[in-house]
Amino acid sequence: MKAVVKKKREYGYVEVTEVPEPKIENSNDVLIEVKSAAICGSDLHAYEYLPSYEFMKIPIILGHEFSGIVKQVGKNVKNFKPGDYVMGESNKYCGECENCRIGKTNICYNSQMRGIVTDGVMAEMVKIDEKFLHKIPEGLSFNDAAAAQPCSISIHAVIDNCIITPGDNVVVFGPGIIGQVAAQLARAQGADKIIIVGTNEDEKIRLPIARKDGFLTVNIQKDDILEKIKKITGSPWVDVVLECSGAPKALQTATRIIKKGGFLTIISIYGKNVDLPVTNLVRNEINLRTSYTSTWKNYEQALNFLSCGIINVGPLCKTYKFDDALNAFKDALNKDVLKPILSL
Repeated sequence: MKAVVKKKREYGYVEVTEVPEPKIENSNDVLIEVKSAAICGSDLHAYEYLPSYEFMKIPIILGHEFSGIVKQVGKNVKNFKPGDYVMGESNKYCGECENCRIGKTNICYNSQMRGIVTDGVMAEMVKIDEKFLHKIPEGLSFNDAAAAQPCSISIHAVIDNCIITPGDNVVVFGPGIIGQVAAQLARAQGADKIIIVGTNEDEKIRLPIARKDGFLTVNIQKDDILEKIKKITGSPWVDVVLECSGAPKALQTATRIIKKGGFLTIISIYGKNVDLPVTNLVRNEINLRTSYTSTWKNYEQALNFLSCGIINVGPLCKTYKFDDALNAFKDALNKDVLKPILSL
C-alpha cells in the first residue's frame, strides 16, 4: 500500500512509497481504509527534522489526523463493524496510569503520538485499537472528521481550561487551525470583540480567512497591538488571551495585555524557554492555565460541534490528492495553505 514516510534524520526525505499493509493481530484491532489524512504542524516539524524531534522513530509513517471506513475488526471489538465511518485519536494512551484512570488521558504518563514514535495514519490502510476510535456523525465529511483532532485541542483549551463569559473581549495569538477554531468557540460562548493576531506571513492566507469569518485581526509586525486593542475595545487590556502561536514574543506580549484577574490559556508548544514576568502575573492575579491535546470527550464534542455547525473548518482546509503529498507539505511550510488534507 502507499504511505507517506519520513526516511532520514535530515530536512526533507519524505516520500510517498510502498509499505506492507497492516493486518489484524490483536482482538481489539480495527482495520480502516483511510479516506482523509490531514497534515499537522508536528508533521511539518518532522519534515524539517527540528532539533526537538530527534526522538522520532525513523523511518516512520507520518500523520495522526485521519478518517476512514472500517474494513475488518478483531474478534473482541464491540463498538465498530465493517462499513462504519470513523476517525481516530492522535495519541496512544496506556489506560492504566493514574491520569488515565481519572479520565486525563491527554496527559497519560506513557503517551505515544502516532506519526512520531509509532507509525502514523498517512497511508491507505491503518490499524487502530478500537478504544481510540470515534464514529463520524451522519452527513459529516471525511475531511471535516479528519480535522476534528485539532478542533478537539481547541475545545479542551477553551472549554476545559479557560472561562469566557458573554461580553468578554478575547485575543487569540496564532491564526492556524487551532487558533481560528478557538476564536469560533469564543464567539459561541458569547465573547464580544475577538481579535486574532498574526504576522506578515499570515497575511497570505490565515488573516484574510479570519477576517472573512468576521473576526478582527492584528498584524503584530505592522501594528502596535496595545494601541489597536485600545482602539477596538476602549481599554488597553482584554479579559481573555488564548496563546496558540508558539512564539515566545507572543506569550510575553500576552502578559502585557491581560487585565487584572483575566484568563491566559497557553495551548502552544515552544522550542525554547520563555522569560515571563511572573511577579506581575502574581500581583495581577492572572489565571494562568496550560492546555495539552485533548480527551475522549473532547473528540466527541468536536465531531458534534462540526456536525451542527458550531465549528466550521471548511474555509480553513485545502484538499490534495494523496500522491501530491509532497506539494501539500511544501505549501504548508510556505504558509500558502492553512490546513492541507490528503484525500485517498
